[in-house]
Amino acid sequence: MEGVIGFLKWTVGIVLVVALLGGAAAVFLWPKVNAYWEAQAQANAPKQVDVEVVGRGELVRTIAAPGTITPRSEVQIASRVSATIVRIPLLEGDEVKQGDVLVELDRKELEARLAASEARLLSDEAALKASEARLAADRANLVGIKSNLDKALADFERNQELFSSGDISRAALETSENELDSRRAAYESANANLEGSVANVESARANVAVGRADVEQARENLEYTTIRAPIDGVITQVNSREGEVALGTIQNAGTVIMTIADLSEMLVEAQLTEVDAPKVEEGQRVSVYLNPYPGRVFTGRLRRIGLQSRASNDGANVFDAEVVLDPTEDRLFSGLSANVDIEVERYENAIVVPSQAVLDKRFDELPLEVRSSPLIDTSRPRVQIVFVLEDGVAKMRPVTTIASSIQKTAIDAGLEVGEQVISGPFASLRTMDHGDAVEARQGRGGGEGPAQRIAGRGQ
Repeated sequence: MEGVIGFLKWTVGIVLVVALLGGAAAVFLWPKVNAYWEAQAQANAPKQVDVEVVGRGELVRTIAAPGTITPRSEVQIASRVSATIVRIPLLEGDEVKQGDVLVELDRKELEARLAASEARLLSDEAALKASEARLAADRANLVGIKSNLDKALADFERNQELFSSGDISRAALETSENELDSRRAAYESANANLEGSVANVESARANVAVGRADVEQARENLEYTTIRAPIDGVITQVNSREGEVALGTIQNAGTVIMTIADLSEMLVEAQLTEVDAPKVEEGQRVSVYLNPYPGRVFTGRLRRIGLQSRASNDGANVFDAEVVLDPTEDRLFSGLSANVDIEVERYENAIVVPSQAVLDKRFDELPLEVRSSPLIDTSRPRVQIVFVLEDGVAKMRPVTTIASSIQKTAIDAGLEVGEQVISGPFASLRTMDHGDAVEARQGRGGGEGPAQRIAGRGQ
């Protein structure tokens, strides 16, 4: 104050001198004097701050992740035969039940193939019957030849005994032996014919089996010309038109004609960073935000967390997580981009203040009267503090925190419900000192009535 009085005396003296020297000089000096007085007034005026009354509320910590809406199941309808599409009775967005006709293909060529297969089968069955008849005849013939062989063998053995006793001549014995050789040759030939007949029958039976398989396959191919819905769902995409040729084989699915999705349960396939993945657990609550629904919050539960990382499109390692959305009356389309907030911690009825109000100070920057607080851990170089409004003065208050989110921080100790914490502006908080004169801005939490905000409520 003495400095101000001295400056005032000096200024008045100068002004008197200048007045004697001339009015024009006085006019030039006066604005500077006035500016000095205004600067002094602003320096001594209380700082305008935002104040919030400390209350109890809820703090929810979340992990954010991008994702994509997908249905519970999605089936691509493809043709198993190559044929022209003659009818697609349904459109995108139509609901279908399992068994409903989705596509009809041209049957003419496949009907002709079935008829040809059936004709070949009849021919093969007739050939089998002829082969079996020949086999039966050869077996009967072999039985007769075997009987003649046995008789010739018995005659030869008896003639050997008669020749030994001198009852027949050598010529008679040789005749008997020649007859046995002839019967043996006939038997071997008949037996070889029988084996050939058996092989012919087996071959004919194989041809019949192949023919029956061809007929069965031709019938199945004909059935494939009518494609039916494998599940209940909604047609989400139709890729083909009537008149186009659908390509396909039994072994490999061909042209994808349409896609059906089961929209009764919608999922979000989210991507968690390798830092966030260990923090989440199955069953945690999730908030889902979709661009087409501004202001809407969809809810769900985390059902599955992938245990194997993969490379995302930008090359980062991510873990896939599956979120099951709660039922909603809105039809959510597959492929929508989503942002999810997974709730990892929730604190009920906690003392909550705006996170901006909690500052981090070096211990050696604290006033001596603040350093003596029992909340300060002197082994740590930094201390968390807030500024509390008391009788028009900002008082620095050490606090301990439980958890923080972007907007709110839960206080464990250092504040009581009903106290007024200074929450901004942030530029003022950064330069604020213990004992600074402050004044709550009207309409920003410091006045009476509806404008006053309670920290922790409605945040």
